[in-house]
Amino acid sequence: MKLSLTPIMALALSGCMAALAGAAHAQPQRDPGQLLERADANGDGRITRAEYQKARMQMFERLDRNGDGVINDDDKSGGMLARRQIGERIAQLMEQMDANRDGRVTREEFQKAPMPVFDRADSNGDGVVDPTELAAFRKEAAARRAR
Repeated sequence: MKLSLTPIMALALSGCMAALAGAAHAQPQRDPGQLLERADANGDGRITRAEYQKARMQMFERLDRNGDGVINDDDKSGGMLARRQIGERIAQLMEQMDANRDGRVTREEFQKAPMPVFDRADSNGDGVVDPTELAAFRKEAAARRAR
C-alpha cells in the first residue's frame, strides 16, 4: 500500500528530517533552520536546493553504517538508529521514504523523497532559501514549538 504525502505527513516528515540532522550531530535538533544552514556549502548565506540535497545525501551515508547502499535494520548496530527515541523518528521517516514498501530505503528512494523542510523555507519557490526566508522559517518553527 503506497501512502501519499498529505500536508500533515509532510509536516511530520519535516520534523523527522530536523531530528535526523540533530541526531547526526549527537544533539537534539531544536531549530530546523540549522539543517538548512549546515547545507550552505559555499557559505554565501543562500541555500540552494542542490546544496540541501547534497547535505541530505551525506546524511544517508552516515545512516548507511554498513555501506551497502540501503538503510534498514542492519544499520542499527551502534549508530543513531540504535538510539530508541531517534530510532523511532527515523523509522517513521524511513517508512515515508520507502517507496516500494520493502522495508529498506535505497539511496535513490532517499534522494527522490520530498524535502518539506526546504520547501517550507523556500517561501517564494525559487529554489533558494535566502537569509530573509531562513529567518521567517525559523520564526515559524519557533512559534510551532511554542504551541
